[in-house]
Amino acid sequence: MHELSVARALLDRAGEVAAEHDAERVDAVTVELGAATHVNPDQLRLCLETVAEATVAADATVDIETVAPRAACDCGWEGEPPEFEGTAAVVPTARCPACGARTEFVRGKECHLTAVTVPDDADATATAEDSP
Repeated sequence: MHELSVARALLDRAGEVAAEHDAERVDAVTVELGAATHVNPDQLRLCLETVAEATVAADATVDIETVAPRAACDCGWEGEPPEFEGTAAVVPTARCPACGARTEFVRGKECHLTAVTVPDDADATATAEDSP
């Protein structure tokens, strides 16, 4: 279950952000998760909540924002891919509906810690740009 290792990395970064702002706890974390990552949002939430028990984010609220996939093709087409080919064991691919060539994802493969909320006595909300 790669969701567990992803959760650990995200919470490690949240802990670093809290320390940077002299916060003793994290009140909330926001994760941006692409639909083309093969990371299950429900499993990630469970892993985040479980791993957080032993961290400064033990009581943190977890918000996962899903990012819809968006792809682009060399022919100039850009939009929502019509379908994914592949399984959870491989990176998804999509074919261009205009020319049939393989497209590149421009959105939908991200997994970022986008915000860490700490108590008011520290900096209120910190962004976490360097997340996994």
